[in-house]
Amino acid sequence: MNTLLPILCLAWTLLLYFLAKPLYLRYRKPWLSPAIVVPALTIVVMLLAHIPYASYFQQTHWLTWLMGPATVAFAVPIYEYREVARRHALSLGLGVATGMVVAMVSSCLLARMFGFNAEVTHSLMARSISTPFAVALAERTGGSAELVSLFTIITGLVGMIAGDSLLALLRLRSKLAQGASYGAGAHGFGAARARERDSEEGVVASLTLVIAGIGMVVVGPALSELVSRLLGG
Repeated sequence: MNTLLPILCLAWTLLLYFLAKPLYLRYRKPWLSPAIVVPALTIVVMLLAHIPYASYFQQTHWLTWLMGPATVAFAVPIYEYREVARRHALSLGLGVATGMVVAMVSSCLLARMFGFNAEVTHSLMARSISTPFAVALAERTGGSAELVSLFTIITGLVGMIAGDSLLALLRLRSKLAQGASYGAGAHGFGAARARERDSEEGVVASLTLVIAGIGMVVVGPALSELVSRLLGG
């Protein structure tokens, strides 16, 4: 049974995803997204059946590994719409840089407010980029791969669900601004939602999340240390 359980967990996750996806495509409600339905129902089953996380992760870790190639796949629409990226290079660059600083400062302040330790703090500070980039950054700054994965997913889900309302509240009319907001604020989940709204918006969101991810991996460790020192870390 100990050998069969991880395989059953993998089969359950895949089956649930293939059932949840057509449901979401039919009704287009953010809370019906497979990214919400599958983890929520899986957690319920694991709690009721007393399945340890280690047993679940034993075979499903392959799904986490696939997030890396999936993030690289965002380069395809970027190449197809490279003229859009070239036209707005300065705006996107400044926007991503500002978003990186704001994300780290706000996360550090939040961690200080609740008295989190250094590991949780650095995990929070890496949460605002796509998961493969966030894990790479957390490993270099003293964060936890497990924690940053959790924080990143929560950030993406909240951004995807609340994004439309926030953009309406901010009265952003530009497709560039809307796409960049989704890409910088909700990374992969935001890019998926932006593509559903508009093709150009989706391209900008994809471009933003890739630039932000690469930028954070390159300068994130130094920026994280600087922010921590300035804010009393």
